[in-house]
Formats: sequence, C-alpha cells, structure tokens
Amino acid sequence: MLAGVYTGVESLKFQEWPKPELGPGEILVKVRYAGICGTDMMIHAGKHPRVVPPRVLGHEIFGTVAESRVSAGSPLKEGDRVAVFPLISCGQCAPCREGNAHVCEKLGLLGIDADGGFAEYIKTTAEQLIPVPPSVDDEQAALVEPLSVAVHVVRTSRFTAGDTAVVTGAGPIGNLIAQVLRAVGARHVLVSEAMPFRRELAARMGFAVVNPLEVKPVEVVRRLTGENFVDHVFEATGATAAYRDAVQCCKVRGHITFVGLPKSAPEVDVLNLVFKEIRTSGARVYTPKDFRVAISLLERNAIDVRSVVTDRLPLKDIEIGLQRMHNPDSSLKILFSL
Repeated sequence: MLAGVYTGVESLKFQEWPKPELGPGEILVKVRYAGICGTDMMIHAGKHPRVVPPRVLGHEIFGTVAESRVSAGSPLKEGDRVAVFPLISCGQCAPCREGNAHVCEKLGLLGIDADGGFAEYIKTTAEQLIPVPPSVDDEQAALVEPLSVAVHVVRTSRFTAGDTAVVTGAGPIGNLIAQVLRAVGARHVLVSEAMPFRRELAARMGFAVVNPLEVKPVEVVRRLTGENFVDHVFEATGATAAYRDAVQCCKVRGHITFVGLPKSAPEVDVLNLVFKEIRTSGARVYTPKDFRVAISLLERNAIDVRSVVTDRLPLKDIEIGLQRMHNPDSSLKILFSL
C-alpha cells in the first residue's frame, strides 16, 4: 500500500509501505480521509520525543471497515463507516483503573506510537472505532477527532447554558471550542486572535472577535456583554500573553480551562487567580463519549466543521500539505483524501 511515512527530521515521504497484517481481535480500516494536526508538524520538525522513524503519521482518521478478525458478535461489519479513536491506553495504571484511560500514565497514540492514518489502510481494535451514521458525510466525519477535543474541553468545564465566554486563539481547536460553546447555549462568545486570517474567519462565522495586539480583550468583553468579565475563559494558544488576558477577562469565581500547550513554562498572574478565586482546569484529548457527542452535533448540523478546512489534497501531495501548514495565516486544517 501507499503511505505518508516520517523518515527523519523534516522528511515525510509518500512511498510504498507494508499493508498491516491482522492478528486476532483486530480490524483493518480503509482510510478515506486523514487530517494534519499540530502534533504531526512537531513530529516532522523532529521535536516529538516518542516518535522513532520510520513511522506512518496521522491520527485524525475516517474510513470504512475493510476486514475484521474480531470474534463473532461484533456489531462492526465490512463497509461500515467509522471514525478512528486513536488513543492507546495501558488499562493497568491508576487513571485507567479509575475510568480515566484518556489520561493514561503511558498514553499512546496512533500515528505516534503505532502506525497512523496517512496510509491506505490502518490496523485498529473494535474499541477504537466509532460508527458514523449516514447523516454525517465523509468530510464531516474526517473532523470528528478535532471536534471531539473541543467537545471534551467544554464538557469537562463548568460551563452552563447562558454563560459568557472568551476563547483565546482561533486555530482549529479554538474555532471549534467557540462553535461548541455557541451550540450548547453560550450567551456571548468573544474570540481573541492575533492572526488576521484566523480572526476574520471567526468573524465571518458570526463570532465577536478582537485582535489582542491592538485592544485588550477585557475592554471588548465590557462592550459585548455589558459586564466587566466573563464566566469562562478557554485558553487555546499556549502563549504567555493569552494567559494574562485569560486572568484579566475572568470574573470572580469564574473558570479558566487551559487547552493550549506552551513551549516553555508561562508566566501566570497567580495573585489575581487567588484574589478573584478563579478556578482552573486543564483539558487533554477526549473520551469515546466525546466522539459520540461530536457526531451527534454533526448530525444536527450544530457545528460547521467544513469552515476550518482550508485545503483538500490527495495523500500523494503530503509534502505540499506540510509546506502549507507552515503558514498559519493562510492554512487552518488540511485534509488528505485516499
């Protein structure tokens, strides 16, 4: 089969690769779409500590069941449309035993610790496949994985319908967080983004936006909501300035959810966190429930996932896709088709 293979620092080749061989209990999926994530860019740059080349990348995956070696009784059959849940958990550590396998102490991921979806076929288990109904088309299904991140972020926060929110960052995840907030009843959502392309996209989608390099987000909060602060802030950049803005915008006893991954330890205004009794939490990846919720949102057209797709390319153009992803002011999400 053909696959996009990471072969070393800044080297990702479209080449022949062995088709996966199934063992007992495993399922072969014919990949239809796979998306590039920021993690793939980190791997390509040689900055991911776990990836040992050669490795087939890609963990945002949609396809159909091609072959199964699962024992009789499995509901999955050949031709079924499925989103791939890419987490690999040990099942033995304390988080796994406590029902939190998505934060397993040895958490792995398809495309990092095992071959991923930049290929014609990928090998999975039945537990890693979430059925996709006919009402969700193939391209929407290809975005279930990043949408599930946004669902998990909102679902695990203390957000309730009628609350106000600021989202710092309008990349794919920040954009989808804002959309999920709107879908579940946010009264106001302000999106803070410095890059014009991303900010303008959020504005076209009907969100109030602010350029934090020109105007303090807290000033726009006051004009937008008629209140001095918001109930929730969702930080999706990892930038130091955004941490400052998050604390400034959040109300007394409000909630900040940290989603972005900082490149170094950020400065945080702990004094105001304490004085305002702001509650904070982190949100990482997703659970199978988040996949199912994401699919249900797509079924009722509550989320416009197509809006974040800026490029659609055949997998053979994977190197072109990577080049485009290096320009975040023109590309947001790139989908590869097979």
